[in-house]
Amino acid sequence: MPPFTSNDFFLSIRLAPFYAALFLIVGLQLPFWPVWLSFKGLSAEEIGIVLSAPVWSKILFTPMITSLADYFGRRRAPLVIMSALSLALFQLYFVVDGFLQIFAVALSIGILISSFSAVGDNLVLTLGRTRNIDYPRIRLWGSISFIGGSFFGGLLLAERTPDFIPVMLSAAFLLLFLCCLLLPEVHISPSEQGKKGLRRLLKSPPFLVFLLAAGLIQGSHAILYAAGTLHWQKQGISDATIGFLWAEGVIVEIILFAFAKHLFKSFSPLQLIVLGGISGMIRWTVMGLSPDVPVLIFIQMLHGVTFAAAHLGAMRFITEKIPVEMSARAQGLYSAISLGLIMGGGLFFSGYLYESFSVGAYFFMAGSCAMALLICQYLRRAPESLQL
Repeated sequence: MPPFTSNDFFLSIRLAPFYAALFLIVGLQLPFWPVWLSFKGLSAEEIGIVLSAPVWSKILFTPMITSLADYFGRRRAPLVIMSALSLALFQLYFVVDGFLQIFAVALSIGILISSFSAVGDNLVLTLGRTRNIDYPRIRLWGSISFIGGSFFGGLLLAERTPDFIPVMLSAAFLLLFLCCLLLPEVHISPSEQGKKGLRRLLKSPPFLVFLLAAGLIQGSHAILYAAGTLHWQKQGISDATIGFLWAEGVIVEIILFAFAKHLFKSFSPLQLIVLGGISGMIRWTVMGLSPDVPVLIFIQMLHGVTFAAAHLGAMRFITEKIPVEMSARAQGLYSAISLGLIMGGGLFFSGYLYESFSVGAYFFMAGSCAMALLICQYLRRAPESLQL
């Protein structure tokens, strides 16, 4: 890798705002968008359907969009186009009314917004192949922005009606478009191998095994995301403490991203994924025992490993194992299958699991991580078998 230069530093400065803007949208949308949907008269079932639109869009459309990025050998251009279209489509929320109209807009935006992380991550990782770009330190600005959006969004809404929520999000989409304009472009020459990249990836057993292992670890967060707050409330934990527990996990994630280059320097991609799986088994087993607040504070620190370390392992796997001319497709399949299909399936079944087993549903999540570790043994035995 070439020595660090001032050009690399300024290049990183151009990349970080993209993550800040993208996760600002998430930080505003996750806690506040259901409030606006309810304000517009949607039922709980209809709100769930609207919120799930980007997840299911990710499964079908993200591989298509990332395949186009590989085909044309560009990364910045699709991000600029998608951010402009998303900004334009979002303005329809100011005039739509009723479930069907709102769902149509949500689905249209979901097709685009669900691909941003895959294409954006691939842009940064592609630059990192030849430049001194520290992906975790760039990515951490997304986590910081998520916390800021959730906190300051609440302050902005304190004296306003839910009608102000689309105004905040519209401004965030405008910021995302402007930040996409700041991004550098990468030019990747197409190859005969790259033209058939999606087919080659889907025919590669080691790559599919990697997607399954990574997805089982990320999908193991489903019970926490779907029922974590509900169960903590049943335990009698205050809302302030619950807020701290959620924020703590993201703060540890930020710290880990900041020091990942040194902490995980000697780790291989597979070892990072395994570390995430082992931590997940410990975390969800303890959570299944319904621990008190002091133990919860300690165990929530593992979020920096169950999510962040496993995610970094997946990013390194794609960077080190996949040829650059088909790397966007690989990123798209990771997003669609590991973070879309498997995570979406986990969220779908999480309600049934929690209803049937209460806090014992976390033991199923520990089992998901155990399955991921068993699957990783295949990759451990054949680390060089990824021939594309």
